[in-house]
Amino acid sequence: MPLDDGAATGKPVWSLRRRLLLLIAVATLVAWLAGGAATYFISHRQNEALSDQRMQSVAQTLLTFADHEIDEVRLAGGGVIHVDEAEGPALTHRYRYQIWSPSSPQQLLLTNGDDKNGPPIAPFDQVGFVTRKFEGVPARTIVAWSEDRTKQIQMAEPLELRDVFAQTAFTSLFGLFLLSLAALLVIDAWMIRRATGALQESARQLTQRSPSDLRPLEVTSPPSEVQPLVNEINALFRRFASALETERRFTSAAAHELRTPLAAVKVHAQVAQLTRTAPERKKALEQLVVAIDRASHMVDQLLTLSRLDGLLALRAGASPLRLDVIAGHVIDEVRPLLGRRGQRIEADLSPCEIDGLEFGVASLLRNLIDNAMRYGPAGREIRVTVGPRDGHRLAVVEDAGPGIPAEERGRVFERFYRLYSDTEGCGIGLSIVRTVADVHQARIDLDQSALGGLRVSVSFPSPARPPKPG
Repeated sequence: MPLDDGAATGKPVWSLRRRLLLLIAVATLVAWLAGGAATYFISHRQNEALSDQRMQSVAQTLLTFADHEIDEVRLAGGGVIHVDEAEGPALTHRYRYQIWSPSSPQQLLLTNGDDKNGPPIAPFDQVGFVTRKFEGVPARTIVAWSEDRTKQIQMAEPLELRDVFAQTAFTSLFGLFLLSLAALLVIDAWMIRRATGALQESARQLTQRSPSDLRPLEVTSPPSEVQPLVNEINALFRRFASALETERRFTSAAAHELRTPLAAVKVHAQVAQLTRTAPERKKALEQLVVAIDRASHMVDQLLTLSRLDGLLALRAGASPLRLDVIAGHVIDEVRPLLGRRGQRIEADLSPCEIDGLEFGVASLLRNLIDNAMRYGPAGREIRVTVGPRDGHRLAVVEDAGPGIPAEERGRVFERFYRLYSDTEGCGIGLSIVRTVADVHQARIDLDQSALGGLRVSVSFPSPARPPKPG
């Protein structure tokens, strides 16, 4: 499964499996090399110790039988110095030894070397083992005395003969190392394939889908690290499906709802064309303006609702807002409309601050006041109260209209739902209020107003920092 396509950068594409296998292979190789090196050095030291023990044992054996050999030479009438050729080719090939008398000057009694008059293998005062050159090659030498200290033996063993065993063992271990490394990489590749199977299956399902296919991913036994990713992708698909369904319903409902005001505009325009007198034409045009205002209001509401649908994604852009200041601006905007209906607003705006989006909060207050104006009777007041209360920031709008029955208060927030069909409006206002409240994590309560109509209170959470002084 490629991590990227590499097309834009021109870099080679590396699969996750290949990267994991390479990392495991490198780690395994380093571990094996370190272990092999440690094994080799430990084996080499043990081989040196065993060779020294064997060499010392051979020296003691030669000293034990040296008197017998020397006596045989003397009985046979030979000289004191004797080149021993009966030790066998193995001993002669591996060891060179000399047995000396302790007299001064020292006298060579027995040797298996070719040069009977050659120099001693090691200094006579050497103690134990010493590595030095003998006959031009590095060799391990030992000097030892007989128990009665009447003879001294000097022995030499070329180091290259000692290393034959270690090299043979290392060659065998190296072959086993390569074989085990290959087997381990095959097992690793199989395990990585099993471990990344869920990722590959997820990628296959995603790449083979059409843009409209929002079915959840179905992955068999995903690992715990992959399960959250699959869950989040499926949750994202569900949100996309819900958003698309909402958009389809919204588009269908909007198209249906717009037919009525547009048809009214057309009818009033046709009536204006057919009028014969100036008063009739004036009245028809006034009705046409009212119909256009209604259609314009519905379009504005639809655009506002469409824009508010994206507020959830903008939640991170919330900033400190003065709720009382925004309410004052909205009240100033609607005052001309209040004058036409003979209504008035009693505002009690106490300083309070919230974290939010100014467009959304303004839309919420504007729709609440607009509903109070539409459903409240002419000549009556509308009460707007803003201020802190019980650790929250409260915005309350009250009117003297017919109110909302308790059994209908859950449905009035549905889009295009209209409780009173004989009044102006398009059934979107309270949907906008609900959307803004959800974005700001605010609570909406509907109740009976002291003015006789509806009381809508929106409780915003307190800001995360202390409020600024008013």
